[in-house]
Amino acid sequence: MRGYVDTEWGQVHYRAGGPAPADASCVVAMYHESPRTSAVYQPVLDAFADDVAVLAFDTPGFGQSDDAPADRPLADYASVLLQALDALGVDRFLPVGMKTGSALVTAMAVEAGADRVPGAVLYAQEEPDDDAFERWATDWAPPITFPADGSTLTKLYAKNVGLYGTEHPRVLYEAVADAISNADRYASVYPAVFRGHRQTWDDMHTLVAAGVHLTVLEPPTAQFTDHDPIVFGVVPGTHVLPMPTTGQFPTLATSAFVDAVTGALHRSGLVAPIAAA
Repeated sequence: MRGYVDTEWGQVHYRAGGPAPADASCVVAMYHESPRTSAVYQPVLDAFADDVAVLAFDTPGFGQSDDAPADRPLADYASVLLQALDALGVDRFLPVGMKTGSALVTAMAVEAGADRVPGAVLYAQEEPDDDAFERWATDWAPPITFPADGSTLTKLYAKNVGLYGTEHPRVLYEAVADAISNADRYASVYPAVFRGHRQTWDDMHTLVAAGVHLTVLEPPTAQFTDHDPIVFGVVPGTHVLPMPTTGQFPTLATSAFVDAVTGALHRSGLVAPIAAA
């Protein structure tokens, strides 16, 4: 199932699996990395227990959602994405975010509070480096050009190799296709995410202190470029799970991803813990 909800930024598109939120025992809300779309969660929309409603949203400015206003901070994105959940009648829920989606989820959890968001699933984070992240805010996603030699395609492909490796070329091609098809707005969220990274890191500490159960999925390796490896930090009190791939967990590590989210539902109390045998 797919649909749209109205927010102050226009329509937000979503995909859904499982029962309607009103008929479910709990709700999982998933947020993609950029410049991807909710389609990355298609492999897991119906992979959970029959009573779990799963929603996957296109971030404003991506997929089939309307544009985000320019230069808005993470907190504004969070408010709009919570409006989308409100429109669907969702109260308590478990948000799941990968990469840029993690920053959105963290901001959403802070705004919603621990009663509404008792747990979350995030992608691993680096410790803050203000100078480096300001550089990425301006340089990570330069305007896409269309030279006749096709070199933009090879540059985007090489860029994604650092993030995902070379074992699954189709994933790289799909990431390139999403960037090209969204060329005029694919960079829209990156300044907010990179400039808000220190706030995201601080918010993770705040959420843990408030009793929110954070599950952090950590890949074996990742890098921005050949010269910029990503060194993940650990926020005390988070539940860190090693993953078998560098990203695209719903597609490339489906079972591990579903198990991680299911475990987070139990740890957060949204689903009753499994009784010991």
